[in-house]
Amino acid sequence: MLANFALSVTDLLSLGTFTIMTSVVAAVLGFGGGMLLIAIMPFYLPAAAIIPVHGATQMVSNISRAMFSWREVCWSLLPSYLIGAITGTLLVGLTAVSLATEYLPLFIGSYILMNIWHQGFMRWVSRFESMFLAGFILSGLSLLVGAPGPLFHPMMMKKLSDKNHLVATTAMMMTIAHGLKLILFGLVGFNYLSQWPLLTTLVLCAILGSWLGTRVRHRSQNQHVLLLIKIILSLLALKMMLSVWLTYQ
Repeated sequence: MLANFALSVTDLLSLGTFTIMTSVVAAVLGFGGGMLLIAIMPFYLPAAAIIPVHGATQMVSNISRAMFSWREVCWSLLPSYLIGAITGTLLVGLTAVSLATEYLPLFIGSYILMNIWHQGFMRWVSRFESMFLAGFILSGLSLLVGAPGPLFHPMMMKKLSDKNHLVATTAMMMTIAHGLKLILFGLVGFNYLSQWPLLTTLVLCAILGSWLGTRVRHRSQNQHVLLLIKIILSLLALKMMLSVWLTYQ
């Protein structure tokens, strides 16, 4: 699938530092780190390696974040999510259908903004939202765009009002999505073992970032973190929508 490649020590340390920083962001807010990291990786990695390496790094970042707060994971929400995630991975990853994704950021951005700030839309969309659907869509999109985590954050904020429950549970959700993605890329030929120096470095940096970010989050006030999540989600949503508009100007 991909010829072997190697990074210089300088590039490896640089990418490792960015991984720590993005993992801290994700551990405080519950999202955002994956999107930042996948925006940085093209400066270091071949295109075909970005999503597999990003997936491995993010799986460890998410599972370490969840394990540092394992008592705060709402495990009862995960079984139906897991079934949806497996279904989404199989349907998106194992079909030959070419999916058009150029307008995806527009719909995702609109959904996030309406689900955060429009009470009527929040009540209406709640009829259709489910953990199965979240698993199906997040895992499917993860194969295409790498970091779809913010998409269902508004839904999870309705279910979980405590910042620690929110961050820990969404971390387990994305662990499942990235884990399934790793299995799929391994099956189609990506050689993770050939990149053990890179992956070992990024994995250790991701764990360190999760530990640091978890300490910061536990010292932060709940309402401040939740408000910050809403604001940053809104900014990310606006950026997604603007990117589509600029592309077609």
